Amino acid sequence: MPRIISHQKKVEKKQEEKEKIIRRLLWLLAAVVLLLAVMLILPLLQKRESKAEGYACTLAIRKAQDTILVEFLSDPNMSVLTAAVVVDRSKLASELLCPSGGDYYLVPEGDGWRVTCGLHEENTILRTRINASRVKDLLQEQLDARSRLEMNLDADVEMIINGQPLDVIHVAGDNGLRRGTDYSIDFDGVVSFFSLNPSGEINWFVYADENHAAVWRIKDGWSGDAYPTY
Repeated sequence: MPRIISHQKKVEKKQEEKEKIIRRLLWLLAAVVLLLAVMLILPLLQKRESKAEGYACTLAIRKAQDTILVEFLSDPNMSVLTAAVVVDRSKLASELLCPSGGDYYLVPEGDGWRVTCGLHEENTILRTRINASRVKDLLQEQLDARSRLEMNLDADVEMIINGQPLDVIHVAGDNGLRRGTDYSIDFDGVVSFFSLNPSGEINWFVYADENHAAVWRIKDGWSGDAYPTY
């Protein structure tokens, strides 16, 4: 009789262990399914949010554009500075024009000016061009400030462009990167580099994003596929 009871206990113990293993496997399977669901759904939600922000940005730009068009009726020869003041007066400067943090720009179009966004401009060449020009202007401003404070000009420069931090890397001397023969750089997003001449002036600057590259040299100005030479 004791042997029979002992055997039953062993059987019951093995059955409990099997049930524990099955429960653990089920929990593990549920966790894997949940993780896969999150991995599939999250990009869709992010894409949907990005589209919504792009739509909101478009509406804000249209509002600014309408304001400028009204002013052009009374001043057809409006300069870019005047147009910028008009946009500021429309209170868009104190509000977030782009929900994604994109900077807004005024670009010439026909006989007037068009408002656009550094993140949502559909023309990718124009988008790279305006952002590259903005980064170079900010770079020059920071270098001028360093010069006035007698600070080191050769250090990298940190700035915010389209709501995102950007490190503009100082490149010393002549190398493959400056000659356009260094293809070892693998980047994701936006990169920017610059070099200085002995007088402390920018003599080479590059800005590249996922679409295009814009290069500026002190001798011949802008080039690159975002700045066609024709």
